[in-house]
Amino acid sequence: MKIAYTSNNKIYSTDFQGVTEIPCERINKYKNTLDDIRRRNEWKTTGRGAQFTGTAMSYDERLEVPATVSGLGDIGGQLIYSVILDESGGMYSRSYDASDTDEGLILSGRSMYFGSFDCYNGKNAVSMGSSPSSLHIAGITPPSAVYTEYTDGDTTEEFPSWSRTKNGIYFSTAGYARNRHGSIAATSPRAGAFLNLDTNTMEEILTNPEYDYLRLKEGADGSLYYIRQNYRESKGVGNAIKDFILFPYRIIQGLFGWLNFMCMMWGGESLKSGDNPDDMLKSRNRSKKDVIIEGNVIKADKIAKAESRKGEAIALMPLSRVLIKRTADGSEEIIARGVLDYMLCSDGSIAVSDGGRIIVIDSSGKTVCSKRARFAMNLTECT
Repeated sequence: MKIAYTSNNKIYSTDFQGVTEIPCERINKYKNTLDDIRRRNEWKTTGRGAQFTGTAMSYDERLEVPATVSGLGDIGGQLIYSVILDESGGMYSRSYDASDTDEGLILSGRSMYFGSFDCYNGKNAVSMGSSPSSLHIAGITPPSAVYTEYTDGDTTEEFPSWSRTKNGIYFSTAGYARNRHGSIAATSPRAGAFLNLDTNTMEEILTNPEYDYLRLKEGADGSLYYIRQNYRESKGVGNAIKDFILFPYRIIQGLFGWLNFMCMMWGGESLKSGDNPDDMLKSRNRSKKDVIIEGNVIKADKIAKAESRKGEAIALMPLSRVLIKRTADGSEEIIARGVLDYMLCSDGSIAVSDGGRIIVIDSSGKTVCSKRARFAMNLTECT
């Protein structure tokens, strides 16, 4: 078995023996273009003149290229992937051969953003929109650039997946609550939905105010798989009463924290005994390396612990984020815990990413192979 996936905005493939990086020529060309511009204008930000005018800049102060590989799929042995660069996005195709520099353009445009997608029977169901917070479901048949939009509204729809038994698409959907200025004030729990393309109707099939339902996928036997995680923005009556009672305490706690921070910055001493200034500084710097994935904050110290281990990788996702299988009779079974992403394989096994590795689980629930892979997403079986 060979699997392609994205990690840290790069594309890789693995046969669980080794790992190969598959270049994204669009990102590489964009980086080279920016680097050429930087070199041509370097005289403006170096030397005494730049120091005098306050425009001096060292190389490590320049921003990294804002590139995101947002989706990955396979159509007829060709790798299909989407890239977001600054305020433009595009969908491209290429072979699995890492030495091949040929890249085909399928679709691109300014203010065009792509999420994940699912390729099946030569078709591609994709989440796309004019902003990252307003993605909707569309269908496209590469290499054609013509696409059909299926959903719209003041919502966001993500993680589309073709049904294997019906003519339709599974996806996650959430609505927005806006304030009087029109800004998004809150996002509803993500429900699992099914779009029937024969009747052009949509039905919510998984909904609960306590949970988000993500990455719905249908097996060949009609069983439905999905990731369920706790809804982080849920505010019930009990929480409101608790917030009201704790309001004075939190005001005092915030004021003390601010005073303690100012004393550390200007006096070098903490208001709390036992605090080490160096440790506090390390903690502040380290927090910048925290990673947020679909509402889950992965702390930097946990990432560092995983990377420092010489042996088996450790899971990084919270155990409350579970992969569930629901059969036709409505019964549910937890397949795995701490799941970042997963893929239903053609041989009946399931490939699961837990943020630290990719593991393959057979139909009996036994792990048959494993490979270290940091924050592996968009798992795709290579054909």
